[in-house]
Amino acid sequence: MGLPALRPSSLYSRFPGGSVGLALIVLRLVGGLGLIGEAMRLLSPTETSSEPTKVLLLGLVLVASAILLMLGLRTPLAGTAAAIFTAGEALYSKHHFNLSGGEMYAWSLLFALVFFLSSSLALLGPGGYSLDARFSGWRMIRLSSGQSNSDSQKEG
Repeated sequence: MGLPALRPSSLYSRFPGGSVGLALIVLRLVGGLGLIGEAMRLLSPTETSSEPTKVLLLGLVLVASAILLMLGLRTPLAGTAAAIFTAGEALYSKHHFNLSGGEMYAWSLLFALVFFLSSSLALLGPGGYSLDARFSGWRMIRLSSGQSNSDSQKEG
């Protein structure tokens, strides 16, 4: 006896509430704060770069994706962008910042944490307590119990 074929979207709710929704909002907030921490370090005035435009763009994308993740707005897009640009910042930091062993280990741990949180949120979705759920979540469809409009127009 085989298992019934189910689409992945039918296995779970895209906008769960309750304790799962609270867990997703905690993940969104922690990931967003990590992204803001990365951007602050990248854009700090003590770090000078020969590529200021690229660094500014990288920092702005990190901050924008952090805000979108924390609000739960366009979460799959924001999570994907955050993961990609976190990997980019990790590579940039490795080549352009002179960090000691302990500092580099701590930043590498933060990069990995934010990368996996962002990737997970891009795949799981925002949860029930988000702007995505508010704008495009559950909708109520009301069906009339009487005759249809076309039937009532024919009689009248």
